[in-house]
Amino acid sequence: MSHNISDKSMLASLDEIMANEESDDEFISDFSVSFDESDEEEIASKQDIGTMQGDVHKYTVFHQNDAKYKTMSDTEQPDTEEETEVSIPTHQPKVIVPRKINKGLFIPNFKWKSDTPFQPKVHQFCPSKSGIQKEFELNSISTILDFFEAFVTPFLLGKVAYETNEYYRQNTESHIMSYHNVSWYDTTSEELYLFISILMLMARNKKLDISEYWSTDPLLCSPIFGKIMSRNRFQLLMRYIHFCNNNNQVSNDRLFKIDMVLQDIKNNFKSAMVPFQNLVIDESFVPFEKFIRTERHQFGIKFFILCDVKTDYILDFIIYTGKTTRLVSCDVNLGKSGAVVKTLMKKYLNKGHTLYTDNWYTSPILSMYLHKKKTNTCGTVRCNRRGMPPFKKTKFQPGQTESKHTGKMLTIKWMDRREVHMLTTIHEDEQLPIKKHGKVTMKPKCVKEYNKNMGFVDNTVMLLSSVECVRKTMKWYKKIFFHLIDLSLLNAYSSYKTVTGNHIPKSQFQIELIRQIIEKYQTDRVAKSRPPAKDQPSKLIDRHFPSQVPATQSGRLARRRCQLCKKNNKRTDTRYMCTECDVGLCAVPCFNIYHTKEF
Repeated sequence: MSHNISDKSMLASLDEIMANEESDDEFISDFSVSFDESDEEEIASKQDIGTMQGDVHKYTVFHQNDAKYKTMSDTEQPDTEEETEVSIPTHQPKVIVPRKINKGLFIPNFKWKSDTPFQPKVHQFCPSKSGIQKEFELNSISTILDFFEAFVTPFLLGKVAYETNEYYRQNTESHIMSYHNVSWYDTTSEELYLFISILMLMARNKKLDISEYWSTDPLLCSPIFGKIMSRNRFQLLMRYIHFCNNNNQVSNDRLFKIDMVLQDIKNNFKSAMVPFQNLVIDESFVPFEKFIRTERHQFGIKFFILCDVKTDYILDFIIYTGKTTRLVSCDVNLGKSGAVVKTLMKKYLNKGHTLYTDNWYTSPILSMYLHKKKTNTCGTVRCNRRGMPPFKKTKFQPGQTESKHTGKMLTIKWMDRREVHMLTTIHEDEQLPIKKHGKVTMKPKCVKEYNKNMGFVDNTVMLLSSVECVRKTMKWYKKIFFHLIDLSLLNAYSSYKTVTGNHIPKSQFQIELIRQIIEKYQTDRVAKSRPPAKDQPSKLIDRHFPSQVPATQSGRLARRRCQLCKKNNKRTDTRYMCTECDVGLCAVPCFNIYHTKEF
Protein backbone atom coordinates (compact mmCIF):
# COMPACT_ATOMS: atom_id res chain seq x y z
CA MET A 1 0.00 0.00 0.00
CA SER A 2 1.50 3.36 -1.01
CA HIS A 3 1.58 6.45 1.22
CA ASN A 4 1.70 10.12 0.16
CA ILE A 5 4.58 11.85 1.93
CA SER A 6 5.04 15.59 1.79
CA ASP A 7 8.38 17.12 0.90
CA LYS A 8 8.43 18.98 4.19
CA SER A 9 8.00 15.88 6.33
CA MET A 10 10.61 13.96 4.31
CA LEU A 11 13.21 16.69 4.75
CA ALA A 12 12.45 16.88 8.46
CA SER A 13 13.07 13.16 8.75
CA LEU A 14 16.43 13.45 6.99
CA ASP A 15 17.47 16.35 9.21
CA GLU A 16 16.60 14.27 12.27
CA ILE A 17 18.92 11.46 11.13
CA MET A 18 21.83 13.76 10.33
CA ALA A 19 21.47 15.48 13.71
CA ASN A 20 21.72 12.16 15.57
CA GLU A 21 25.29 11.96 16.91
CA GLU A 22 25.00 8.26 17.69
CA SER A 23 24.60 7.40 14.03
CA ASP A 24 27.28 7.58 11.36
CA ASP A 25 24.77 7.12 8.56
CA GLU A 26 24.99 9.41 5.60
CA PHE A 27 22.26 10.16 3.15
CA ILE A 28 23.56 8.99 -0.22
CA SER A 29 21.98 9.40 -3.58
CA ASP A 30 22.09 5.72 -4.52
CA PHE A 31 20.34 4.48 -1.38
CA SER A 32 18.74 1.46 -2.99
CA VAL A 33 19.78 -1.56 -0.93
CA SER A 34 18.25 -4.99 -1.49
CA PHE A 35 17.93 -7.01 1.70
CA ASP A 36 17.20 -10.28 -0.06
CA GLU A 37 19.59 -12.94 1.20
CA SER A 38 20.08 -14.27 -2.31
CA ASP A 39 21.78 -10.97 -3.25
CA GLU A 40 24.46 -11.11 -0.57
CA GLU A 41 27.24 -10.23 -2.96
CA GLU A 42 25.43 -7.07 -4.05
CA ILE A 43 24.58 -6.19 -0.46
CA ALA A 44 28.16 -6.52 0.68
CA SER A 45 29.26 -3.96 -1.88
CA LYS A 46 26.73 -1.37 -0.66
CA GLN A 47 27.42 1.09 2.14
CA ASP A 48 26.90 -0.42 5.60
CA ILE A 49 23.99 0.97 7.57
CA GLY A 50 23.98 1.50 11.30
CA THR A 51 26.50 1.47 14.13
CA MET A 52 27.58 -1.00 16.73
CA GLN A 53 27.77 -0.09 20.39
CA GLY A 54 28.88 -2.90 22.69
CA ASP A 55 27.06 -6.05 21.61
CA VAL A 56 23.98 -4.27 20.21
CA HIS A 57 23.65 -3.92 16.42
CA LYS A 58 21.79 -0.85 15.23
CA TYR A 59 20.58 -0.28 11.74
CA THR A 60 18.40 2.10 9.81
CA VAL A 61 15.04 1.07 8.38
CA PHE A 62 12.16 2.84 6.70
CA HIS A 63 8.98 2.61 8.77
CA GLN A 64 5.80 2.29 6.78
CA ASN A 65 3.41 3.99 9.18
CA ASP A 66 5.15 7.27 10.03
CA ALA A 67 7.30 7.55 6.89
CA LYS A 68 10.44 8.16 8.93
CA TYR A 69 13.87 6.65 9.17
CA LYS A 70 14.80 5.51 12.63
CA THR A 71 17.51 3.48 14.38
CA MET A 72 16.45 0.09 15.71
CA SER A 73 18.19 -2.67 17.65
CA ASP A 74 18.28 -6.20 16.28
CA THR A 75 15.67 -7.25 18.85
CA GLU A 76 13.04 -5.20 17.03
CA GLN A 77 11.42 -6.15 13.78
CA PRO A 78 10.96 -3.68 10.91
CA ASP A 79 7.78 -3.79 8.90
CA THR A 80 7.62 -4.99 5.34
CA GLU A 81 7.05 -2.15 2.91
CA GLU A 82 6.19 -1.52 -0.71
CA GLU A 83 8.07 0.53 -3.24
CA THR A 84 7.28 4.25 -3.00
CA GLU A 85 8.75 6.99 -5.13
CA VAL A 86 9.19 10.11 -3.01
CA SER A 87 9.03 13.55 -4.56
CA ILE A 88 11.83 15.79 -3.23
CA PRO A 89 12.85 19.32 -4.22
CA THR A 90 15.37 19.62 -7.03
CA HIS A 91 18.27 20.40 -4.71
CA GLN A 92 17.87 16.94 -3.09
CA PRO A 93 18.62 13.62 -4.84
CA LYS A 94 15.79 11.27 -5.70
CA VAL A 95 15.09 8.48 -3.14
CA ILE A 96 13.76 5.04 -4.05
CA VAL A 97 12.51 3.14 -1.02
CA PRO A 98 13.29 -0.60 -1.38
CA ARG A 99 10.46 -3.02 -2.09
CA LYS A 100 9.54 -6.15 -0.10
CA ILE A 101 12.24 -6.01 2.54
CA ASN A 102 12.45 -9.27 4.47
CA LYS A 103 11.31 -8.76 8.01
CA GLY A 104 14.19 -8.28 10.45
CA LEU A 105 17.01 -8.50 7.86
CA PHE A 106 19.79 -5.98 8.37
CA ILE A 107 23.35 -5.21 7.33
CA PRO A 108 25.53 -5.03 10.45
CA ASN A 109 28.31 -2.49 10.71
CA PHE A 110 30.93 -4.11 12.93
CA LYS A 111 33.73 -1.78 13.99
CA TRP A 112 36.70 -3.47 12.37
CA LYS A 113 40.14 -2.18 13.33
CA SER A 114 43.72 -3.09 12.54
CA ASP A 115 45.73 -0.67 14.69
CA THR A 116 45.68 -2.85 17.85
CA PRO A 117 46.57 -6.54 18.39
CA PHE A 118 43.74 -9.06 18.72
CA GLN A 119 43.35 -10.88 22.03
CA PRO A 120 40.73 -13.65 21.65
CA LYS A 121 38.25 -14.30 24.45
CA VAL A 122 38.27 -18.10 24.39
CA HIS A 123 35.40 -19.98 26.04
CA GLN A 124 36.71 -22.79 28.22
CA PHE A 125 35.65 -26.40 27.71
CA CYS A 126 35.45 -29.12 30.40
CA PRO A 127 36.23 -32.60 28.96
CA SER A 128 35.45 -34.53 32.15
CA LYS A 129 32.18 -36.00 30.79
CA SER A 130 33.33 -36.56 27.20
CA GLY A 131 33.24 -40.07 25.77
CA ILE A 132 30.83 -43.01 25.38
CA GLN A 133 28.05 -42.90 27.95
CA LYS A 134 27.71 -45.59 30.61
CA GLU A 135 24.02 -46.10 29.80
CA PHE A 136 25.06 -48.06 26.71
CA GLU A 137 26.94 -50.59 28.87
CA LEU A 138 29.89 -50.79 26.50
CA ASN A 139 33.26 -51.64 28.01
CA SER A 140 36.63 -53.16 27.17
CA ILE A 141 35.22 -56.71 27.09
CA SER A 142 32.29 -55.87 24.80
CA THR A 143 32.36 -57.55 21.40
CA ILE A 144 32.47 -55.72 18.10
CA LEU A 145 28.88 -56.83 17.49
CA ASP A 146 27.84 -55.23 20.82
CA PHE A 147 29.10 -51.87 19.58
CA PHE A 148 27.24 -52.21 16.27
CA GLU A 149 24.01 -53.30 18.00
CA ALA A 150 24.18 -50.18 20.19
CA PHE A 151 23.24 -48.18 17.08
CA VAL A 152 21.41 -50.70 14.87
CA THR A 153 19.45 -52.31 17.68
CA PRO A 154 17.47 -55.59 17.54
CA PHE A 155 14.40 -53.56 18.50
CA LEU A 156 14.88 -51.30 15.46
CA LEU A 157 15.30 -54.25 13.08
CA GLY A 158 12.30 -55.89 14.70
CA LYS A 159 10.20 -52.90 13.64
CA VAL A 160 11.71 -53.06 10.15
CA ALA A 161 10.87 -56.77 9.96
CA TYR A 162 7.25 -56.05 10.94
CA GLU A 163 6.84 -53.32 8.32
CA THR A 164 8.50 -55.54 5.69
CA ASN A 165 6.09 -58.40 6.36
CA GLU A 166 3.10 -56.03 6.27
CA TYR A 167 4.32 -54.44 3.04
CA TYR A 168 4.60 -57.86 1.39
CA ARG A 169 1.05 -58.78 2.42
CA GLN A 170 -0.28 -55.43 1.20
CA ASN A 171 1.25 -55.88 -2.24
CA THR A 172 0.62 -59.54 -3.03
CA GLU A 173 -2.41 -61.77 -3.45
CA SER A 174 -2.72 -65.08 -1.59
CA HIS A 175 -2.81 -67.12 -4.81
CA ILE A 176 0.31 -65.49 -6.29
CA MET A 177 2.38 -65.22 -3.10
CA SER A 178 5.59 -66.12 -4.85
CA TYR A 179 8.37 -64.28 -6.58
CA HIS A 180 10.81 -66.06 -8.85
CA ASN A 181 9.34 -69.32 -7.56
CA VAL A 182 10.38 -68.64 -3.95
CA SER A 183 7.86 -69.17 -1.17
CA TRP A 184 7.57 -66.23 1.19
CA TYR A 185 7.73 -66.53 4.95
CA ASP A 186 7.87 -63.70 7.47
CA THR A 187 11.30 -62.22 8.11
CA THR A 188 12.75 -61.50 11.55
CA SER A 189 15.32 -59.16 13.09
CA GLU A 190 17.80 -62.05 13.16
CA GLU A 191 17.44 -62.60 9.42
CA LEU A 192 17.81 -58.87 8.76
CA TYR A 193 21.15 -58.85 10.58
CA LEU A 194 22.26 -61.59 8.16
CA PHE A 195 20.88 -59.52 5.28
CA ILE A 196 23.00 -56.56 6.44
CA SER A 197 26.09 -58.77 6.81
CA ILE A 198 25.70 -59.87 3.17
CA LEU A 199 25.50 -56.23 2.07
CA MET A 200 28.72 -55.45 3.93
CA LEU A 201 30.42 -58.53 2.52
CA MET A 202 29.42 -57.53 -1.00
CA ALA A 203 31.39 -54.30 -0.54
CA ARG A 204 34.50 -56.42 0.04
CA ASN A 205 33.84 -58.73 -2.94
CA LYS A 206 33.10 -56.59 -5.97
CA LYS A 207 31.11 -58.30 -8.74
CA LEU A 208 29.23 -56.98 -11.75
CA ASP A 209 25.83 -58.41 -10.85
CA ILE A 210 24.15 -59.58 -7.65
CA SER A 211 23.53 -63.04 -9.09
CA GLU A 212 27.31 -63.53 -9.47
CA TYR A 213 27.71 -63.69 -5.70
CA TRP A 214 25.83 -67.01 -5.78
CA SER A 215 27.42 -68.24 -9.01
CA THR A 216 28.70 -71.84 -9.13
CA ASP A 217 31.21 -70.93 -11.84
CA PRO A 218 34.68 -71.79 -10.45
CA LEU A 219 35.95 -68.42 -11.67
CA LEU A 220 33.29 -66.50 -9.74
CA CYS A 221 32.30 -68.83 -6.94
CA SER A 222 31.98 -67.35 -3.41
CA PRO A 223 30.41 -70.17 -1.35
CA ILE A 224 29.95 -68.06 1.79
CA PHE A 225 26.99 -66.16 0.32
CA GLY A 226 25.00 -69.34 -0.31
CA LYS A 227 25.77 -70.56 3.21
CA ILE A 228 24.36 -67.36 4.76
CA MET A 229 21.25 -66.97 2.60
CA SER A 230 19.95 -68.17 -0.75
CA ARG A 231 20.04 -65.79 -3.68
CA ASN A 232 16.29 -65.76 -4.16
CA ARG A 233 15.62 -65.06 -0.49
CA PHE A 234 18.11 -62.17 -0.58
CA GLN A 235 16.41 -60.71 -3.64
CA LEU A 236 13.01 -61.09 -1.98
CA LEU A 237 14.19 -59.12 1.06
CA MET A 238 15.85 -56.52 -1.15
CA ARG A 239 12.59 -56.05 -3.01
CA TYR A 240 10.21 -55.94 -0.06
CA ILE A 241 12.23 -54.40 2.76
CA HIS A 242 10.17 -51.51 4.07
CA PHE A 243 10.21 -49.03 6.94
CA CYS A 244 6.72 -47.58 7.29
CA ASN A 245 3.00 -48.17 6.79
CA ASN A 246 2.11 -46.50 3.51
CA ASN A 247 -1.50 -46.12 4.66
CA ASN A 248 -0.30 -43.56 7.22
CA GLN A 249 1.51 -41.38 4.70
CA VAL A 250 1.89 -37.79 5.87
CA SER A 251 1.53 -35.13 3.18
CA ASN A 252 4.54 -32.89 2.53
CA ASP A 253 6.80 -35.17 4.58
CA ARG A 254 9.46 -36.28 2.15
CA LEU A 255 11.24 -38.47 4.69
CA PHE A 256 8.15 -40.34 5.85
CA LYS A 257 9.20 -43.64 4.27
CA ILE A 258 12.49 -43.73 6.21
CA ASP A 259 11.57 -41.60 9.23
CA MET A 260 11.19 -44.47 11.69
CA VAL A 261 14.74 -45.72 11.07
CA LEU A 262 16.08 -42.20 10.77
CA GLN A 263 14.86 -41.05 14.18
CA ASP A 264 16.00 -44.21 15.99
CA ILE A 265 19.54 -44.06 14.62
CA LYS A 266 19.85 -40.29 15.15
CA ASN A 267 18.75 -40.65 18.78
CA ASN A 268 21.26 -43.46 19.31
CA PHE A 269 24.04 -41.36 17.78
CA LYS A 270 23.31 -38.36 20.03
CA SER A 271 22.76 -40.39 23.20
CA ALA A 272 25.83 -42.61 23.01
CA MET A 273 28.54 -39.93 22.92
CA VAL A 274 29.36 -36.70 24.74
CA PRO A 275 31.80 -35.03 22.32
CA PHE A 276 35.21 -33.57 23.02
CA GLN A 277 36.05 -29.92 22.36
CA ASN A 278 36.54 -29.67 18.60
CA LEU A 279 33.55 -30.17 16.30
CA VAL A 280 33.19 -29.82 12.54
CA ILE A 281 30.22 -29.37 10.16
CA ASP A 282 30.34 -30.22 6.48
CA GLU A 283 28.40 -32.05 3.77
CA SER A 284 28.32 -35.64 2.59
CA PHE A 285 26.56 -37.19 -0.41
CA VAL A 286 24.81 -40.46 -1.09
CA PRO A 287 25.16 -41.09 -4.85
CA PHE A 288 21.78 -40.87 -6.49
CA GLU A 289 20.09 -39.30 -9.49
CA LYS A 290 19.16 -36.00 -7.86
CA PHE A 291 20.52 -32.84 -9.46
CA ILE A 292 22.02 -30.19 -7.15
CA ARG A 293 23.19 -27.34 -9.33
CA THR A 294 25.58 -25.63 -6.93
CA GLU A 295 27.56 -28.72 -5.90
CA ARG A 296 30.47 -30.38 -7.64
CA HIS A 297 28.80 -33.74 -6.88
CA GLN A 298 25.81 -33.10 -9.12
CA PHE A 299 23.82 -36.24 -8.31
CA GLY A 300 23.23 -37.30 -4.74
CA ILE A 301 21.23 -37.09 -1.55
CA LYS A 302 22.85 -34.41 0.56
CA PHE A 303 23.67 -34.87 4.25
CA PHE A 304 24.79 -32.11 6.63
CA ILE A 305 26.85 -33.85 9.29
CA LEU A 306 28.24 -32.81 12.69
CA CYS A 307 31.34 -34.72 13.79
CA ASP A 308 33.61 -34.95 16.79
CA VAL A 309 37.15 -34.42 15.54
CA LYS A 310 39.05 -36.36 18.21
CA THR A 311 37.10 -39.63 17.90
CA ASP A 312 35.84 -39.46 14.27
CA TYR A 313 32.34 -39.89 15.72
CA ILE A 314 29.25 -38.65 13.84
CA LEU A 315 27.09 -36.83 16.38
CA ASP A 316 24.15 -35.76 14.23
CA PHE A 317 23.09 -35.19 10.64
CA ILE A 318 20.39 -33.50 8.57
CA ILE A 319 19.08 -34.77 5.24
CA TYR A 320 18.55 -31.98 2.73
CA THR A 321 15.01 -32.00 1.30
CA GLY A 322 14.76 -28.50 -0.14
CA LYS A 323 12.23 -26.19 1.48
CA THR A 324 11.01 -28.96 3.77
CA THR A 325 14.46 -29.59 5.30
CA ARG A 326 13.97 -30.13 9.02
CA LEU A 327 15.59 -27.06 10.60
CA VAL A 328 14.87 -25.19 13.82
CA SER A 329 13.42 -21.71 13.50
CA CYS A 330 16.03 -18.96 13.73
CA ASP A 331 16.62 -15.31 13.00
CA VAL A 332 16.42 -14.54 9.29
CA ASN A 333 19.83 -12.84 9.49
CA LEU A 334 21.53 -16.19 10.11
CA GLY A 335 20.26 -17.48 6.75
CA LYS A 336 19.82 -21.11 5.74
CA SER A 337 23.41 -22.04 6.48
CA GLY A 338 23.05 -20.53 9.95
CA ALA A 339 19.85 -22.51 10.48
CA VAL A 340 21.75 -25.72 9.66
CA VAL A 341 24.46 -24.82 12.19
CA LYS A 342 21.92 -23.87 14.85
CA THR A 343 20.00 -27.14 14.34
CA LEU A 344 23.07 -29.37 14.55
CA MET A 345 24.64 -27.41 17.44
CA LYS A 346 21.47 -27.01 19.51
CA LYS A 347 22.51 -29.65 22.04
CA TYR A 348 26.13 -28.46 22.26
CA LEU A 349 25.85 -24.68 22.80
CA ASN A 350 27.02 -22.94 25.99
CA LYS A 351 29.63 -25.65 26.64
CA GLY A 352 32.83 -24.13 25.25
CA HIS A 353 33.09 -26.23 22.07
CA THR A 354 35.12 -25.01 19.09
CA LEU A 355 33.30 -25.31 15.77
CA TYR A 356 35.14 -25.47 12.42
CA THR A 357 33.15 -24.73 9.24
CA ASP A 358 33.77 -23.93 5.59
CA ASN A 359 32.77 -20.74 3.80
CA TRP A 360 29.17 -21.86 3.14
CA TYR A 361 28.42 -21.64 6.84
CA THR A 362 30.89 -19.07 8.20
CA SER A 363 29.76 -15.45 8.56
CA PRO A 364 30.39 -12.61 11.04
CA ILE A 365 26.74 -12.67 12.17
CA LEU A 366 26.86 -16.43 12.87
CA SER A 367 30.21 -16.11 14.66
CA MET A 368 28.81 -13.40 16.95
CA TYR A 369 25.70 -15.51 17.62
CA LEU A 370 27.81 -18.55 18.57
CA HIS A 371 30.18 -16.38 20.61
CA LYS A 372 27.24 -15.25 22.74
CA LYS A 373 26.35 -18.94 23.13
CA LYS A 374 29.85 -19.63 24.53
CA THR A 375 30.98 -21.45 21.41
CA ASN A 376 34.31 -20.74 19.69
CA THR A 377 34.43 -20.68 15.89
CA CYS A 378 36.97 -20.87 13.09
CA GLY A 379 36.45 -21.22 9.36
CA THR A 380 37.02 -19.95 5.87
CA VAL A 381 34.69 -17.15 4.86
CA ARG A 382 33.63 -15.40 1.68
CA CYS A 383 34.92 -11.85 1.56
CA ASN A 384 31.51 -10.55 0.44
CA ARG A 385 29.58 -11.88 3.44
CA ARG A 386 27.40 -9.35 5.22
CA GLY A 387 29.43 -7.65 7.93
CA MET A 388 32.87 -8.48 6.45
CA PRO A 389 35.30 -5.52 6.28
CA PRO A 390 36.91 -4.30 3.04
CA PHE A 391 40.51 -5.33 2.40
CA LYS A 392 43.20 -3.78 0.24
CA LYS A 393 42.63 -4.45 -3.42
CA THR A 394 46.32 -4.62 -4.24
CA LYS A 395 47.65 -8.01 -5.26
CA PHE A 396 49.35 -9.83 -2.40
CA GLN A 397 52.51 -11.90 -2.65
CA PRO A 398 52.37 -15.55 -1.47
CA GLY A 399 52.46 -15.62 2.32
CA GLN A 400 51.42 -11.98 2.70
CA THR A 401 48.51 -11.28 5.05
CA GLU A 402 46.18 -8.51 6.17
CA SER A 403 44.05 -8.74 9.32
CA LYS A 404 41.28 -6.84 11.07
CA HIS A 405 39.32 -7.52 14.24
CA THR A 406 36.35 -6.26 16.26
CA GLY A 407 37.65 -7.26 19.66
CA LYS A 408 35.71 -10.53 19.58
CA MET A 409 36.48 -11.95 16.15
CA LEU A 410 39.48 -11.79 13.83
CA THR A 411 39.45 -11.95 10.04
CA ILE A 412 42.58 -12.57 7.98
CA LYS A 413 43.23 -12.29 4.27
CA TRP A 414 46.13 -14.57 3.31
CA MET A 415 47.61 -15.18 -0.11
CA ASP A 416 48.40 -18.79 -0.94
CA ARG A 417 47.95 -19.84 -4.56
CA ARG A 418 44.81 -17.74 -4.30
CA GLU A 419 43.27 -15.46 -1.70
CA VAL A 420 42.07 -17.18 1.46
CA HIS A 421 39.84 -15.39 3.98
CA MET A 422 39.57 -16.72 7.52
CA LEU A 423 37.25 -15.74 10.38
CA THR A 424 38.05 -16.91 13.92
CA THR A 425 37.19 -16.09 17.51
CA ILE A 426 39.82 -18.35 19.08
CA HIS A 427 43.15 -17.67 17.35
CA GLU A 428 45.55 -14.74 17.56
CA ASP A 429 47.00 -13.06 14.49
CA GLU A 430 49.98 -15.39 14.51
CA GLN A 431 52.03 -16.46 11.48
CA LEU A 432 54.00 -19.72 11.19
CA PRO A 433 56.86 -20.33 8.74
CA ILE A 434 56.30 -23.15 6.25
CA LYS A 435 58.53 -24.57 3.53
CA LYS A 436 56.84 -24.92 0.16
CA HIS A 437 58.54 -25.69 -3.15
CA GLY A 438 61.92 -25.00 -1.56
CA LYS A 439 60.85 -21.56 -0.33
CA VAL A 440 59.91 -20.45 3.17
CA THR A 441 56.63 -18.54 3.40
CA MET A 442 54.35 -17.53 6.25
CA LYS A 443 51.05 -19.24 7.06
CA PRO A 444 48.46 -18.07 9.63
CA LYS A 445 48.10 -20.41 12.60
CA CYS A 446 44.31 -20.43 12.21
CA VAL A 447 44.72 -21.83 8.66
CA LYS A 448 46.87 -24.68 9.94
CA GLU A 449 44.38 -25.52 12.70
CA TYR A 450 41.48 -25.31 10.23
CA ASN A 451 43.14 -27.75 7.79
CA LYS A 452 43.98 -30.13 10.62
CA ASN A 453 40.38 -30.30 11.90
CA MET A 454 38.36 -29.96 8.70
CA GLY A 455 40.16 -32.89 7.09
CA PHE A 456 37.94 -35.25 9.10
CA VAL A 457 34.85 -35.01 6.89
CA ASP A 458 36.83 -35.76 3.76
CA ASN A 459 38.38 -38.66 5.65
CA THR A 460 34.90 -39.91 6.55
CA VAL A 461 33.86 -39.89 2.89
CA MET A 462 37.02 -41.85 2.06
CA LEU A 463 36.23 -44.41 4.76
CA LEU A 464 32.69 -44.84 3.46
CA SER A 465 33.91 -45.39 -0.08
CA SER A 466 35.75 -48.51 1.05
CA VAL A 467 32.97 -50.06 3.13
CA GLU A 468 29.72 -48.67 1.76
CA CYS A 469 27.00 -51.25 1.32
CA VAL A 470 24.82 -49.15 -1.00
CA ARG A 471 23.58 -51.27 -3.87
CA LYS A 472 21.97 -50.19 -7.10
CA THR A 473 18.30 -49.68 -6.37
CA MET A 474 15.51 -47.48 -7.67
CA LYS A 475 14.13 -46.77 -4.21
CA TRP A 476 15.69 -43.64 -2.71
CA TYR A 477 14.70 -44.52 0.86
CA LYS A 478 16.56 -47.82 0.59
CA LYS A 479 19.64 -45.86 -0.45
CA ILE A 480 19.31 -43.79 2.73
CA PHE A 481 18.81 -46.92 4.85
CA PHE A 482 21.98 -48.49 3.49
CA HIS A 483 23.87 -45.24 4.10
CA LEU A 484 22.61 -45.16 7.69
CA ILE A 485 24.02 -48.66 8.13
CA ASP A 486 27.39 -47.37 6.90
CA LEU A 487 27.27 -44.41 9.30
CA SER A 488 26.40 -46.78 12.14
CA LEU A 489 29.38 -48.96 11.21
CA LEU A 490 31.68 -45.92 11.39
CA ASN A 491 30.30 -44.89 14.78
CA ALA A 492 30.64 -48.46 16.08
CA TYR A 493 34.27 -48.44 14.94
CA SER A 494 34.89 -45.04 16.58
CA SER A 495 33.23 -46.16 19.84
CA TYR A 496 35.22 -49.40 19.84
CA LYS A 497 38.52 -47.50 19.59
CA THR A 498 37.48 -44.97 22.24
CA VAL A 499 36.33 -47.55 24.82
CA THR A 500 38.81 -50.38 24.30
CA GLY A 501 41.84 -48.42 23.10
CA ASN A 502 42.33 -51.10 20.43
CA HIS A 503 43.08 -49.23 17.19
CA ILE A 504 42.66 -52.04 14.69
CA PRO A 505 42.26 -51.20 10.98
CA LYS A 506 38.70 -50.43 10.01
CA SER A 507 38.71 -53.14 7.34
CA GLN A 508 39.57 -55.71 10.00
CA PHE A 509 36.82 -54.33 12.25
CA GLN A 510 34.29 -54.76 9.45
CA ILE A 511 35.29 -58.34 8.65
CA GLU A 512 35.16 -59.30 12.32
CA LEU A 513 31.70 -57.71 12.62
CA ILE A 514 30.43 -59.78 9.66
CA ARG A 515 31.89 -62.92 11.21
CA GLN A 516 30.24 -62.28 14.58
CA ILE A 517 26.84 -61.57 12.97
CA ILE A 518 26.97 -64.89 11.07
CA GLU A 519 28.07 -66.84 14.15
CA LYS A 520 25.30 -65.37 16.30
CA TYR A 521 22.33 -65.28 13.94
CA GLN A 522 22.83 -67.98 11.33
CA THR A 523 20.69 -71.06 11.90
CA ASP A 524 20.33 -74.34 10.09
CA ARG A 525 17.45 -72.86 8.17
CA VAL A 526 18.69 -71.33 4.95
CA ALA A 527 15.95 -70.13 2.65
CA LYS A 528 15.74 -72.51 -0.26
CA SER A 529 14.30 -71.75 -3.61
CA ARG A 530 11.01 -73.42 -4.37
CA PRO A 531 11.65 -76.11 -6.97
CA PRO A 532 10.18 -75.42 -10.37
CA ALA A 533 6.56 -76.39 -10.66
CA LYS A 534 6.45 -80.09 -11.53
CA ASP A 535 4.60 -81.27 -14.60
CA GLN A 536 1.27 -82.51 -13.38
CA PRO A 537 -0.13 -85.55 -15.20
CA SER A 538 -3.60 -83.99 -15.26
CA LYS A 539 -2.38 -81.23 -17.51
CA LEU A 540 -2.25 -83.69 -20.40
CA ILE A 541 -5.74 -85.09 -19.92
CA ASP A 542 -7.82 -82.42 -18.11
CA ARG A 543 -9.22 -79.29 -19.66
CA HIS A 544 -7.07 -76.30 -18.64
CA PHE A 545 -7.69 -72.76 -19.85
CA PRO A 546 -5.51 -69.63 -19.81
CA SER A 547 -6.48 -66.83 -17.45
CA GLN A 548 -5.03 -63.45 -16.58
CA VAL A 549 -2.76 -63.06 -13.56
CA PRO A 550 -4.90 -61.32 -10.91
CA ALA A 551 -4.08 -57.72 -10.10
CA THR A 552 -2.60 -56.76 -6.74
CA GLN A 553 -4.62 -55.21 -3.91
CA SER A 554 -3.56 -51.76 -5.06
CA GLY A 555 -5.06 -52.46 -8.50
CA ARG A 556 -1.76 -52.76 -10.35
CA LEU A 557 -1.44 -55.28 -13.16
CA ALA A 558 0.64 -58.30 -12.12
CA ARG A 559 2.89 -60.53 -14.22
CA ARG A 560 4.47 -63.95 -13.76
CA ARG A 561 7.45 -65.59 -15.32
CA CYS A 562 6.68 -68.02 -18.15
CA GLN A 563 7.74 -71.52 -17.04
CA LEU A 564 8.26 -72.85 -20.55
CA CYS A 565 10.50 -69.92 -21.55
CA LYS A 566 12.44 -70.43 -18.33
CA LYS A 567 13.15 -74.07 -19.29
CA ASN A 568 14.60 -72.70 -22.53
CA ASN A 569 16.82 -70.22 -20.60
CA LYS A 570 14.71 -67.29 -21.73
CA ARG A 571 13.28 -64.65 -19.41
CA THR A 572 9.69 -63.70 -20.29
CA ASP A 573 7.15 -62.07 -17.96
CA THR A 574 3.55 -62.68 -18.96
CA ARG A 575 0.10 -61.52 -17.86
CA TYR A 576 -1.35 -65.00 -18.42
CA MET A 577 -1.26 -68.16 -16.35
CA CYS A 578 -2.81 -71.58 -15.88
CA THR A 579 -4.80 -71.44 -12.64
CA GLU A 580 -5.01 -75.24 -12.28
CA CYS A 581 -1.23 -75.73 -12.71
CA ASP A 582 -0.40 -72.48 -10.88
CA VAL A 583 2.27 -71.47 -13.42
CA GLY A 584 2.80 -68.44 -15.61
CA LEU A 585 2.66 -69.15 -19.34
CA CYS A 586 2.69 -67.09 -22.50
CA ALA A 587 -0.75 -67.28 -24.12
CA VAL A 588 0.81 -68.18 -27.48
CA PRO A 589 2.43 -70.65 -28.04
CA CYS A 590 3.72 -71.69 -24.59
CA PHE A 591 0.33 -72.49 -23.05
CA ASN A 592 -0.50 -74.99 -25.78
CA ILE A 593 2.96 -76.60 -25.80
CA TYR A 594 3.02 -76.93 -22.00
CA HIS A 595 -0.31 -78.78 -21.94
CA THR A 596 0.34 -81.11 -24.86
CA LYS A 597 3.91 -82.26 -24.29
CA GLU A 598 5.55 -84.00 -21.38
CA PHE A 599 8.89 -82.60 -20.24
